[in-house]
Amino acid sequence: MADCDHDRTDDSRLPWSTDGAYGGWGGRAFHGVGEPTGTFGGEREATPIVFVHGTQRDACDWEEHAEFFLERGYGGDDLWAITLRNGASTHPEMADQLDDFVGRVREHTDADTVAIVGHSLGVTGIRYWLATKGRYEWVETVVGLAGPNHGTVFNTWCSEAGMVTDEYRVSPFLRADYETLEKHPLASLNADETPGDVDYYTIRGTEDALYWRCARSPELDGATNVAIETGHDGVRTDPATKEYLFSWITGEHPYDLRHQVSVSR
Repeated sequence: MADCDHDRTDDSRLPWSTDGAYGGWGGRAFHGVGEPTGTFGGEREATPIVFVHGTQRDACDWEEHAEFFLERGYGGDDLWAITLRNGASTHPEMADQLDDFVGRVREHTDADTVAIVGHSLGVTGIRYWLATKGRYEWVETVVGLAGPNHGTVFNTWCSEAGMVTDEYRVSPFLRADYETLEKHPLASLNADETPGDVDYYTIRGTEDALYWRCARSPELDGATNVAIETGHDGVRTDPATKEYLFSWITGEHPYDLRHQVSVSR
């Protein structure tokens, strides 16, 4: 496990100031790696990737994923991860912070589009950001790992019991019965599950206890949906996930010897 001893709004690992709005890491100085060495899809530069964590997690979750891409030709300015200001952020909070973060990545890298990868709550956070801010032109690829795209039974029960504030902070946004409730925001979000000129992918775990009685909640209509034999956090950490991410984002095989490079720091 990488060193995660950072305040949530620590911006010392980013090449810009966040003024306490969020934290995270990315860029050449953080990774200690310069220009990309890969030629993905026949082009010199890689599409920058933004990683978004789940509930009560942080950007540290993604350092091994970054290493996987660095070893295959990605450069230091191609890999970024946000730490949201609150461990259990609301969807509007996530949308505001992601809008600033992705906008800064695009400005810093001079890239028109990014690929964005989320885990758990970060998945619906990404989708909500895209829908409410209208940023589909900013994004080339969305990958959702174990995301509660159709809610969870647990969230329904907690919402009905009033466990949605203070220390409980269970999101009523993620009720599995959202289709039965008038003007529920998840129903609006799922009216079109894969909008825009964006490639969507999902991975769910067949042993994910969070999706008891709603096992296919992470899947999206119109996406490439994959299931692997693991639990909720395993969907993020499993080696197969890194392989899928590389293949989906670059269009190339992760073990193509042309991408195996020595990462010097």
